[in-house]
Amino acid sequence: MTATKNHLLTHWKELEAAAQAGGSRIRISGATGAALPAADVARIGVNGLDCRSIRACPNGTSTFVLDRMDQGISLKDAVNEAQRLGIAEATTSADLSGSDAATKTSLIAGLLWGWDVSKISVGKEAIDENSVRRARTSASSSQRLRAVATASVDQPLNVTVRLEAVGSTDPLFHILGPEKAMTFHCPEAGDITVQGGRSSPAGAGLALVKDVLNLMPARTSGFR
Repeated sequence: MTATKNHLLTHWKELEAAAQAGGSRIRISGATGAALPAADVARIGVNGLDCRSIRACPNGTSTFVLDRMDQGISLKDAVNEAQRLGIAEATTSADLSGSDAATKTSLIAGLLWGWDVSKISVGKEAIDENSVRRARTSASSSQRLRAVATASVDQPLNVTVRLEAVGSTDPLFHILGPEKAMTFHCPEAGDITVQGGRSSPAGAGLALVKDVLNLMPARTSGFR
């Protein structure tokens, strides 16, 4: 199990081949949303449901910052608050640029559709001081500005992160502060959304514990 993303981005297929050759399993919850069980849903929860696309806010820092900015708070002050509360790390460039959201979404796409993650192309829109105006404009029309990551089986090996104003009918509207969410679009089964798992050191640690428990040899039967 791992919470580190870099080696997954660069050696996805090699790691998969090595695990298959050694009869091992790999779990990446800590790298795909920490306490948000997006990887488990992608790997097991929607298996067989013909998931065609995903739409997500997998970065809790960006959601928190945008929510604070729609109240007129500057980007710098919003980031400082996120760091003070333990939501954001000391360096937030990956969060604000969209890189972290793109990485997590790429990893989920790799689980869903067998994409070689190292070959995925990424398009990103960053959160900057100009986003304050957009966040406040969205709030004035009863919307919320979100950094939305998307991927689709119809556009192989492409992931985008864009700032979108979303309304109350969108599941991504309802996440607050450092929470995350991901919607799996399955045409016949309908949209399936997993939400919550706010960014925190404890959540990241618990994701690793969960993966360890899931990798332990099965000692139960029946529904377990």
